[in-house]
Amino acid sequence: MKRKLIIYLVAGVLLLLPAVVYTYYPQLGVATGYAAKKICTCTFETGRNQQEVEKNDLYFSVLPMVTNKLNEAQKSVTSTLWGLYPQTAIYKTGLGCVLLQGEDDYHVEAPQLSTGNNPFLFPDKPQATKGLNHTLLQDAIDREFNSDDNLTTKQTTSILVIHNDTLVAERYAPPFDRNMSQLGWSMTKSWMNAYIGLLVKDSLTGINKSNLFPEWQDERKEITLKNLLNMDSGLQWNEDYKTVSDATRMLYFSEDVSAIALSKPLNYSPGTHWYYSSGTTNLISKYIRNLLGKETDYLSYLKNRLFNKLGMTSAFIETDESGLLIGSSYGYATPRDWAKFGLLYLHDGIWQGERILPEGWVNFTKTEVKDSKGKYGAQFWLNVNGSQYPDAPGDIFLADGFLGQYVFIIPSYNVVIVRMGTGKAGFDENQFLKNILAAIPHKQ
Repeated sequence: MKRKLIIYLVAGVLLLLPAVVYTYYPQLGVATGYAAKKICTCTFETGRNQQEVEKNDLYFSVLPMVTNKLNEAQKSVTSTLWGLYPQTAIYKTGLGCVLLQGEDDYHVEAPQLSTGNNPFLFPDKPQATKGLNHTLLQDAIDREFNSDDNLTTKQTTSILVIHNDTLVAERYAPPFDRNMSQLGWSMTKSWMNAYIGLLVKDSLTGINKSNLFPEWQDERKEITLKNLLNMDSGLQWNEDYKTVSDATRMLYFSEDVSAIALSKPLNYSPGTHWYYSSGTTNLISKYIRNLLGKETDYLSYLKNRLFNKLGMTSAFIETDESGLLIGSSYGYATPRDWAKFGLLYLHDGIWQGERILPEGWVNFTKTEVKDSKGKYGAQFWLNVNGSQYPDAPGDIFLADGFLGQYVFIIPSYNVVIVRMGTGKAGFDENQFLKNILAAIPHKQ
């Protein structure tokens, strides 16, 4: 009897196994794609150690069980989970790391870039400004780091505070330092806002432009560029990172990260329903590529017209296999360069006397989108009436990455605050802002 029971149990497991594999196998590709791309960029581009990246960045979900094989000669990383679903990311100079879908059958040339002509350097040491309580400020920063700089609990890698255009506080957790580029995740979306702003200033497009794609010959032709920026296009989308969704298929299974969103039907009339969608931002990237036509122009425009102007020499956006900038998610820069980007928006798009973004662009950026409940503008997050941070000013607008990356821009205090991290499990944004601003005088 006991033997029969064991046989039945084994048979049951064998019968269920194909169903389990069928259900969960695609999710393995999300994990292996995530790991391969992360380790590839962090080792070959930013100089971090593979074991350190695995410890500090690949600590959640099933990522600790992923096996990552680094190939120094090919400058690639292949990741598998229990030997299943291998995903390979390969480093390409000038483009960062590209996640391959099968063979490396696209050959995208790195753009020729101009030399920055307006470098801006922060001082080597933070300086005090009038009315600043430096002791209180440093205490507020220090409490966000572990005393031993371990990243496993507080998970803060870097904090910078800029007050009155002056670096007044800065701290890093090793191995991070001011020269190491860090992934901003969805903060990259705010760079795409700037990309469109530059094109508007150059009279190459306008935010009310419709008929955005030749594939949209139905009611989707009514979607405007403004709808894409505001994420109220009405397109069907599922932004879920815990399963195989539109968002994860886009990032880890697609040669062209715009393709899924481009194929989606309308669920709502454009301009009537706000929904956060990374696919929408990659549609913006696709639109820009189509607009500029020449691939080298598309890949170099933001670097030459924005990053070099601000002295953001570390900044870059990685591409998918087809050469499309992954504007939703894969922008890297040092914390100081992220801070420079924040300063541009603090000063209404003007940089050292030169107007970079068109007049009125920043006001448009931080205008509340209907149906977002005061939380969203144009590829930037808002805090209208304390919608997100009840103890912080309502005029805050910010770039926000999903693992605790932030560029807070606070006009009423003339402040830009950058917080970078490998997570935010131990990070309370509202309390952090409250503590920081308690040390800084309100703008007169």
